[in-house]
Amino acid sequence: MTQVADEQTASRRPNREQLRAHRQIFWDAWHKAQGKLPLNALEVRIARVIAMHPEYHCYFNDMDDFLDRDFDVDDGMNPYLHLSLHLALEEQAATKQPPEMAKALDYMITLKQMERHDALHKILELLAETVFYAQRAGGEPDVLAYAQGLRALATS
Repeated sequence: MTQVADEQTASRRPNREQLRAHRQIFWDAWHKAQGKLPLNALEVRIARVIAMHPEYHCYFNDMDDFLDRDFDVDDGMNPYLHLSLHLALEEQAATKQPPEMAKALDYMITLKQMERHDALHKILELLAETVFYAQRAGGEPDVLAYAQGLRALATS
């Protein structure tokens, strides 16, 4: 990459404080849920998403590490990104927006007999790709391409 492209990419990335604030919401929701403390609606959804991913529970043992850890692309999917995308999909499913998402999820569960979590992961791959290309281009996600991909999932 050129220096200009590197600077443009860096300027689109959230800074450390933004990342910590986002992760703090996940940390707080999970620890409140574990302590059986009252949760607001968002915290309930976050705790449910985290509960679905026991492979990530180890990250919730040390708050400083949790808030500051970086992941390389070679490490696979960043767990914070994965949980965030999962949360976005849960919101899409709850609101049926975009409608293609609800149709794809229903199709995979009902007709393909997939477990809900596995179906969400298929959709998550598509959402992650959509977000990746938007970030790479420095623009908004291509909602039409996302909808088209969802329609393809609902017919495959």
